Amino acid sequence: MSFAWDITITADTSEATPKEQTLKLTYGIITKIGVYFPAGCHCLVKVRLLRGKLFGLLPTNPDEWVTGNDETVEYITRRRIDDQPYEVNFVGCSPDTQYNHTVTVRIEMQKEEDISPWIVLKEFVSIIKKLIGVD
Repeated sequence: MSFAWDITITADTSEATPKEQTLKLTYGIITKIGVYFPAGCHCLVKVRLLRGKLFGLLPTNPDEWVTGNDETVEYITRRRIDDQPYEVNFVGCSPDTQYNHTVTVRIEMQKEEDISPWIVLKEFVSIIKKLIGVD
């Protein structure tokens, strides 16, 4: 499953009052996160992706930011999203900029059984044990 959002951060948006947006996902495992910073950002546009309000997904330290200029910052992970709400919080700012900047956030997800096929086998064994009366 692939998700993508183009998010515009207004010129001179401060860290104290950042642009925030909820990115709706689905049940599964995040396998890759990417943020594209177009040319002209000059590492002045800052982005965070959080699970909830505190848990950092990108970067993993929630008090920092990712930046870039004409590049995609990517992070390979195996972060399970198995409790509602199935979403990630985008936080972005652009202090000291003169223009609006649109970054693109991309998230790749997979179903857990596609990544870990042994889970299906484990459930099958559990059913067989119940059928034959073994705990």
